Amino acid sequence: MAFTMVMVMTLIAVLVVLYGRIGWDSIQYKKAQAQVEREVKDAYAQNNLKAPYVNRGRNDPPGAQRWVFNQQNLFTPGTARLTVNSRRALLEFARVVREHDDQWRRLRIEGHTRPPRPGEADNWQLSAARAEMVTRVFSGAGHIPAYKMAIAGRAGQNPIFKASQTGNERVEILIEYANSAK
Repeated sequence: MAFTMVMVMTLIAVLVVLYGRIGWDSIQYKKAQAQVEREVKDAYAQNNLKAPYVNRGRNDPPGAQRWVFNQQNLFTPGTARLTVNSRRALLEFARVVREHDDQWRRLRIEGHTRPPRPGEADNWQLSAARAEMVTRVFSGAGHIPAYKMAIAGRAGQNPIFKASQTGNERVEILIEYANSAK
């Protein structure tokens, strides 16, 4: 009986410590995320740029923040060529993120295209090329180290708009915050 009681008390103590640690990390992530979100919105407003938005509807891991750049903001339709203002918009985002590089550990840049129509293949190459183009801007003029970025081409597998095909043409940037966020 005493052994069982000791085991139960130990289990409870372990659960309380784990829950407290997870809760603390979550608070730290949210604080860093809110700060970056506020600064991105302010920077875009000051420069008269259309700001990306945070997609909170995804099931991302704790400490991750997903930013969505619509295709109209970035690329000439059907290509991975940047529009006139897109480079400026990407560099502004890179500047804000770079200023907080002690709070995050990796950027995952995902290219997306519209879902294929019946009989049509997914456009994996275009989605990967878009992610690569954003990464090139970030690592070049954006001064974000290439080793802190990963790219993925998602093609049309994750549509976020059912009615709007063009709304699905986008790049998403997932900021994975570090545990030591301040």
